[in-house]
Amino acid sequence: MAIIKCPECGHQVSDHARTCPSCGIDIAGNIVRCPECGELAFAFQEMCPNCHHALKAPVVVEPKQVRYESERQEKTARPQQFVAQQPEKAPESTKKDRHPVAIAFVVAMVASLAIVFLGIYLMDKMDEQNEVEAYERAISSNEMLIMQDYLLRYQTAPRERRDSVEAVLHRLQKIEADWQAAIDSKDRAKIMTFVNNNPQSKHVKEARLTVDSLDWIKACEGNSIASYEAYLKEYANQGEHSDEATMKMEEIKARQEAAEKARKDSIAAEEAKRNAEQAKPVENKKPETKKPETKKPETKKPETKKPETKKPENKKPETKKK
Repeated sequence: MAIIKCPECGHQVSDHARTCPSCGIDIAGNIVRCPECGELAFAFQEMCPNCHHALKAPVVVEPKQVRYESERQEKTARPQQFVAQQPEKAPESTKKDRHPVAIAFVVAMVASLAIVFLGIYLMDKMDEQNEVEAYERAISSNEMLIMQDYLLRYQTAPRERRDSVEAVLHRLQKIEADWQAAIDSKDRAKIMTFVNNNPQSKHVKEARLTVDSLDWIKACEGNSIASYEAYLKEYANQGEHSDEATMKMEEIKARQEAAEKARKDSIAAEEAKRNAEQAKPVENKKPETKKPETKKPETKKPETKKPETKKPENKKPETKKK
């Protein structure tokens, strides 16, 4: 048995096949081999399609449709005879040809099923390996989004791995809730309590920066050398506002020194003025003659008293009771 190409459609077909499965042209019994190049060809072809050598005893084969049409016309032209029709027996050659095709079909089906099952097995193995890698990544990341993605994607994962991921996820959610409460309160003590209770949290850096800002605001509200010194002492000159605190301290000291200098200068000027007045010579001044004070006699006017006028009292007449 050999595989050839159909000259009508070009599909591959067995040389023992009865007809081409694609175009339906007859194949079995119509195959010859070219004596020149050895290429297989159809018997009805006059020349080899490969080397164009003339083939022996060309046979003209009518197309299937034309042959069936002529047979139908002959049957209609003949008078109908009521003869018991016997089932046609398939040629032995066709029966023999069916066995290899069936075997090939069975082999192909078995091979395809094996490939499908192998693919499913490999996909399961890959999914299992991916699930293990996703679990390790979720546990080591300490990220809630990665853990939630693992729980949603691998819902059929082993129970112990899902439980461990859920436990870590609940712990992280509690930490997030504590952090939100502390940062919303804007209370230094609560924020530092969160840092002490969760030293490995990703919010520790943000918490320290927030506390630094709160301490700096407090130092600015005091706006004194003592408040700025307290800030620098708290952060060992390594705070976010250490340079600014040092600069403000220098400004306050400069203002104090300027005020002290101005005070001393004013005191010195007053002393110099007083010394200059004392160093001047005493001028000859005429003695001042004070005029005697003349007191005018006090003249008192006689007091005139007005006569008191009494208003008559309006008394109601008493009515005696009988």
